[in-house]
Amino acid sequence: MKKAFTLAEVLVTLGIIGIVAALTLPALIQKNQDKELISRTRKIYSDINNAVLRAQSDFGVVGDNSFLFNPNNTSEQSAENFLKYFNGAKLCKSKSDKGCEQYFYEIKFSSPNASGSDGTFVADTSNHPRLVLNNGAVVTVYQYNNPDCYAVTTSIKRDEYYQPILDKDGNTIKSQWTNRRCAFLRMDVNGPKNPNQFGHDAFELIVEKGRVSTNGWSFTGQQSLTNIISGKDELIYTNYVKGGKVKL
Repeated sequence: MKKAFTLAEVLVTLGIIGIVAALTLPALIQKNQDKELISRTRKIYSDINNAVLRAQSDFGVVGDNSFLFNPNNTSEQSAENFLKYFNGAKLCKSKSDKGCEQYFYEIKFSSPNASGSDGTFVADTSNHPRLVLNNGAVVTVYQYNNPDCYAVTTSIKRDEYYQPILDKDGNTIKSQWTNRRCAFLRMDVNGPKNPNQFGHDAFELIVEKGRVSTNGWSFTGQQSLTNIISGKDELIYTNYVKGGKVKL
């Protein structure tokens, strides 16, 4: 007689396969999704840099971003100028513009950011103008108004949760740093679609007078973006719940 598996053995085997699949499939799906986001990030980063270069050529100031992102402009004016260099893109000046409400949404920081005195984790909720690109990406434009894209700025030292660092007497510690920003751009490479988190599908670019830099704040995805641009496919972010609190 030929030997065969019993029904019980088949069911046990299927159960084991199901358990293994349940444990491995989410990780595989996440890995594929991350690969897609990384690919989109490289493409949009390239598109932004090409747009900046074309603008420099049009203004006749190769190597100088202070004409496109003029310190005398509002964010809206700079966004209007930048829009010209993206085929099929549209400008959403505010949430109230027709068809624009969906593009003004919260983006979680790449790590828990506790702004405010109670230490509550918050998300970015800025209302600056958006460029909606024809590939679904959203680019937010923040114009700085420092003369010639330069200022010496005094700020408060903060910890990893963006809480003020205090000295032994309980006072905030201040430091000076050189602000060479003409503007900064926040790009969400898949628009309103989740995960809507810096370091995962959203990133920040710093526009300086002579370059577009990835050297932004860590909580706006700087580590992830540096990895992606250098060819390292690794996203750095922390899953956390907005509204949670850090112990102060």
